[in-house]
Amino acid sequence: MKALSGLSVQEVLRNRSSSLKCHPIKWEDTSEDGFGLPNEDQLVDTPYQFSLSSNEHGRVHGFFIDDVFYIVWLDPQHQLYSG
Repeated sequence: MKALSGLSVQEVLRNRSSSLKCHPIKWEDTSEDGFGLPNEDQLVDTPYQFSLSSNEHGRVHGFFIDDVFYIVWLDPQHQLYSG
């Protein structure tokens, strides 16, 4: 997590590491239809998920505002994507 916090937004989004795997969340492919936050449509441009290691610790879900990633959910069991 410490190394990840030193990366820019673009470095996180372009990283193709097998352990990071940062990509947008497609709500239509998930068990949810959003984060359930008040004013979510005004706060969240693109929801993202990433992993901290190769499938060992699940996923982190959230969104960027400027250069800050706001964590909404920790998903250790990969429950957002049922498949």
